[in-house]
Amino acid sequence: MSKKLFFLLLAFCSTLIVNAQKASSQFESTYNSTKQLLDQGKYGLAMQSFKNLLSKGETNELVPYAKFYLGNSAYQNGDKEYAKNVFLELTVKHPNWDEIDAAYLWLSRIGFEQSGVFKGMLYAGKISSNPYLTKSNIFVKTQIQGQSLDVLEQLYTNYPENREIAEAYAIELSKLPKDEQPDMLLKYLIEEYNIDSEKINSIPESVYKEQYTIGIMLPLFINRVEATGKYLKKSLAVDIYEGAIMAAYDTDSALFKVEVFDTKKDSGQVSLFFKSGGLENLDAILGPIYPNPIERMKVIAREEKINFLNPTSSNSSISNDSPYSFLSRATATQLAKAAAAYISNQQISKTVIIYYGTSEVDSIAAFVYKNELELDSFKIISINKIGSENRRDVYDGLTASKQIIDRRRTRRMTKEEIRNSFNLPTIDSLLIQPDSVGHLFIASSDPTISTEAMSAIISRGDSIKIMGVGNWFESKNAGLGIMERLEVTLAISALDDVSTLEYKQLTSRYIKKYRTHPSKYFFRGYFGMKAITESLKKYGTYFQNEYHKQGNFNSLYAFEHSNSNASIKIIKLVENSIQVQNIGEED
Repeated sequence: MSKKLFFLLLAFCSTLIVNAQKASSQFESTYNSTKQLLDQGKYGLAMQSFKNLLSKGETNELVPYAKFYLGNSAYQNGDKEYAKNVFLELTVKHPNWDEIDAAYLWLSRIGFEQSGVFKGMLYAGKISSNPYLTKSNIFVKTQIQGQSLDVLEQLYTNYPENREIAEAYAIELSKLPKDEQPDMLLKYLIEEYNIDSEKINSIPESVYKEQYTIGIMLPLFINRVEATGKYLKKSLAVDIYEGAIMAAYDTDSALFKVEVFDTKKDSGQVSLFFKSGGLENLDAILGPIYPNPIERMKVIAREEKINFLNPTSSNSSISNDSPYSFLSRATATQLAKAAAAYISNQQISKTVIIYYGTSEVDSIAAFVYKNELELDSFKIISINKIGSENRRDVYDGLTASKQIIDRRRTRRMTKEEIRNSFNLPTIDSLLIQPDSVGHLFIASSDPTISTEAMSAIISRGDSIKIMGVGNWFESKNAGLGIMERLEVTLAISALDDVSTLEYKQLTSRYIKKYRTHPSKYFFRGYFGMKAITESLKKYGTYFQNEYHKQGNFNSLYAFEHSNSNASIKIIKLVENSIQVQNIGEED
């Protein structure tokens, strides 16, 4: 054995021995208290404390853990570049650490966020043990959604062992026109990776009919009506139904026949309709709208090859899982990306505070927005989850202040006056300094969150802008004057634009018929059904085929590249009217 090899082995063995050494009581105590800071969300303090602990040069079994949590703290504190360097150092200096895959998982996440899918996969490909391998596969699956066929082909070439990539590649290949699909490759992918063939696009050719039958599946609770003779309280499902019936009539009253199915909130009702043959003659379905019936409908839609469209949700999990499931409105991801693209072109400070609500789509929008802006060198000061119990934190956090010496007054005082004064004059100073934040991003359907934010900005008196997702103008208590004054900008689904002539005409018709103003769910039902009826009329029963070939024919509906409606507007109030902004438009 050569001397060089001997010393390399000796160094390796020494490393194992050192890593196995027990930490000193002082090191362990500091480590535990610092870990508590991290667990409590005090990321800056935890980061500094871990740095100080590791600077002592002690070598023991807790060192790799301390380095790992230092990287974690740095990431959570917004310093991704430092976090990346810490995790890289960990993989180099402690390659045999039992939890090294946890470091690669973080490196993969940072790679996806900073540099895209190829850098993310570079580190994901190094993960080999559970639970990190399972977590990595779930994360990879979300990151490669929406990637082009060319990108997926290259990813599959580089990582043929990754099932998530293989499945995404197969699904994208299956979307090609029949005569362009590589049959042998598709067959190999399905068999080799045990891919559910129902996920592969085997959509039949579209058929044009003299009359189409559309099912409406909503929780109408008709049995309550039969028992009482009326609704004790008008439900959102009834509003959706009223809008849907009006839309079918408006598109072509002779071309469409409507059948109504009362799903309640029970997935068993959907199965019952199917078993009784109630769905056999349907060409498309509007609804259902609650989670359990939706999940059952996704299964039935794949099995029976029938299109259905949800008129209310922005959750991409509905439209991504099946070639037969659609959303009439843009997903939270699509809205957040459009908002980020717009704000990136504005001449404002690249600092942002993010607030998001308690729903899944709120958190998706917030973190997609965060990731998109960080790619454009924005600094996220904080990201805050806000519910009914802590919504006051929005106002309090933005207006919190501390007392400091009023230098303007002390400059007018003599040295003698200052020397003899018991207390120097003070003023309140904001903890978040005036004009130090470029904008707030708000992702929540709770109007009180935006109200708290606007009140805080007025109280601060500075130049913070607000960017949001969703149609705040639908709220009855929307402070339109304040929204215009603060230049609130919103990313909304195109069909949610309340300023359009069609929206105003529908409102007038509804008031004339029902003698009350329509709720937003009436419009959800109307435009959801309109998407179905116009698509059937233009492109036939399997209209997704023609969308992919011929593109979109109505500016309100964009299903060319996905099963969620990607038609989005950026709007703000100007001179008491809603104005549409271009994504690349600068103020």
